[in-house]
Amino acid sequence: MDSRSPVTPPEGGGQGGSRTERGLRPALAAVGLVVALALPYVLPGTTSLLVIVGVFFLIVLGLNLLMGQAGQTSLGQTLFMAIGGYGAGLLALKLHWPTALAAAGMAVVSAGVAAVLGAAFLRLRGYYLALATLGLAVITQNLATGLGPLTGGPSGLVGIPSLRLGPIVFFSDQANYYLVLVVCGLGAWFVGNLQRGQTGRALSAIAADPQAAAMLGIKPSRYKTRAFVVSAVFASLGGSLYAFYFRFISPEMVGVTVAFAIVIMLTLGGARTLAGPLIGALLLQGLPMAGQRVALWEPLVAGLVLIVIVTYFPLGIWGGTRALIGRWRP
Repeated sequence: MDSRSPVTPPEGGGQGGSRTERGLRPALAAVGLVVALALPYVLPGTTSLLVIVGVFFLIVLGLNLLMGQAGQTSLGQTLFMAIGGYGAGLLALKLHWPTALAAAGMAVVSAGVAAVLGAAFLRLRGYYLALATLGLAVITQNLATGLGPLTGGPSGLVGIPSLRLGPIVFFSDQANYYLVLVVCGLGAWFVGNLQRGQTGRALSAIAADPQAAAMLGIKPSRYKTRAFVVSAVFASLGGSLYAFYFRFISPEMVGVTVAFAIVIMLTLGGARTLAGPLIGALLLQGLPMAGQRVALWEPLVAGLVLIVIVTYFPLGIWGGTRALIGRWRP
């Protein structure tokens, strides 16, 4: 990311928040890390769910930079999930590539595809961009279904090996959980630094007023494309982790419903924060845990919750909670 933006933070820290909040961040991060490390032992029956939540947290985290910070609504993240999942799976299964190298290679491919698509799509705004990227999601699902000899068609690609790093094979739920935890931690650190830095302020300026940002010397197309590339890399890595964990990937995993669900997760939890994507992923992925009847009505329940959140908490659950605390604070 280009850090030479002329935008300077206002006194008091700008995106960094108040001094009190900055002082609390290390303590809260330490407490969160301890809780995350202990969860597989405290709640062993939920480890598989936590792996899935972690994967979607990583994907939504990337979208948070594009949609939350830059204000660009994208429904095409499943394209990059498919590139990561199917691409890394095929490289490892058919060509016997090392799984980590396959995932990294597909992340690079996703970055290249995003750079090309971003240069064209990010000229659009608002609903037009959302509709264009929705087209990407529809094309992705159709290609995953139609390219049977390559993708396995509706039945999916089976027999994908588990992720291996040197002598370590991530086969069990617990091993995959800690792997996803490390990747998500690095992703959160990277996105958090971007949001609090000059890149984050430039993206916020573009979201508020692209013309005014351009007058300040910021190049909107460059910053938006780079945010799109970062979100694509996160989605690709999430798709690869998903495929290696389940050892299987199908069109349903990269379908249009999943594309909408990713945007809903970010909206529910709250954009421009690191906690918001995690809360959204927990809520939406945790609905089936409430029981089979609730799982059958998951789209309806998610839609109703989204309506309530957007109506009464436009900043999302985490953003709305912070706003209420700030209002009540002396």
